[in-house]
Amino acid sequence: MSQTTAENQEDKALPGTLIQPVSDILAHDEHSDHHLHHYHHRYSLSYAPASLVELHIHLDGSFRHTTLFELAQDKGIQLPNGMETTLENFMPYICIQSACRSLAEFLEKFPFFTPIVAGDSDALERVAYEFVEDQAIQGVLYTETRYNPHYFTADKLTPEQVVQAINKGLHRGIKEFSVDVRTILCCIRQHPEWSMEVVDLAEKYRSAGVVGIDIAGDEHNYPIAPHVPAFKRAQQLGIHRTVHAGETGSAESVREAIELCHAERIGHGYAIIDDPSVYNLVRHHDIHLECCLTSSIQTNAIAKYIPQDSEMSEKHFVINGHETKTKLHSHVRSRKEIWHPIHHFARDSLNFSLSCDDPSVLQITNEHENEHALSDLKLSPAQLTQCVFNAARSTFLNDQEQKILIRRLLSNYIPHQVREKHM
Repeated sequence: MSQTTAENQEDKALPGTLIQPVSDILAHDEHSDHHLHHYHHRYSLSYAPASLVELHIHLDGSFRHTTLFELAQDKGIQLPNGMETTLENFMPYICIQSACRSLAEFLEKFPFFTPIVAGDSDALERVAYEFVEDQAIQGVLYTETRYNPHYFTADKLTPEQVVQAINKGLHRGIKEFSVDVRTILCCIRQHPEWSMEVVDLAEKYRSAGVVGIDIAGDEHNYPIAPHVPAFKRAQQLGIHRTVHAGETGSAESVREAIELCHAERIGHGYAIIDDPSVYNLVRHHDIHLECCLTSSIQTNAIAKYIPQDSEMSEKHFVINGHETKTKLHSHVRSRKEIWHPIHHFARDSLNFSLSCDDPSVLQITNEHENEHALSDLKLSPAQLTQCVFNAARSTFLNDQEQKILIRRLLSNYIPHQVREKHM
């Protein structure tokens, strides 16, 4: 990479991070005693028109890198093996470096950075607030972010206090940035003992923006059966339900999610293309599929579907004018027209949408995901627009709120004169 190219890249917000350019941070730090403290705001980025709906995005996979770095330094959290604590050295511990062999390997990043904010109400409020601003910058009109409250207790907070802290940050961000944000509380496959409490919290904080529950974790080693009573109770209470299934697990995992947990949406669901009966079950019940392109590649979820003729390329994070080993994102291109499960979903007009999943870990933005879909998968702009409206009609909002959301979207996609005449 040339020096000129590197300098030009430094003048921009770094893709996938949405952080202030590193050169600005360092310049600010030289003249201030407040280490990075004020750089959780954006000064150089313009806000995109609000025209996107994102349904599958993990709050803990969306923390700003600079925020984690700052908090880690404030709390004296050291890098392993006595490594010097610089942003460049810090990044590999919070971001994916190469395509993972499994989802389990992908998830190994989280135990390092989760303790940086866990048990700290102020930090939880801050990352929630920043999440809303990041969504506003990317032109997101409505989003449902998800997290498990138990992971953030650190034996200092209760799960309910975690929900309260995150809600406080989200509500402050909603008021300031005019993004409509709701939350989904996650059960964890490895911890069925938490699931009933997750349902209780979802019920208690329904009026404060909690719209549903989810279950995430290792499909291969932890069956869904122990969580079924909690999901049945959620159904009885009228709490909406989505389930991570068919990501790295089988199509049968999706069937179980629908038939046992009464899932209204499926997180990922790529494996349904392996079983026509499950594919038709999803199609018949209009189950929404929350798809995540880059995530599906980086977690090795769709590796078996990638054609042999595929070309893979990747970009890397640039700090202080030189390229690091930290990946920004990957691209996979093939001459084969239909290979990714999303190709099948689009061809058959299934109810699916695109989301970033864990954007900070994957180093991506919504813009990248849409470019990936257009240039690599050759989806059409019309299909991407359909994804947005699929997501809008599949939110966990009530009917009236959903109609209002769709009307707001239409105002960005259809000229005013046409709307006035035909709607």
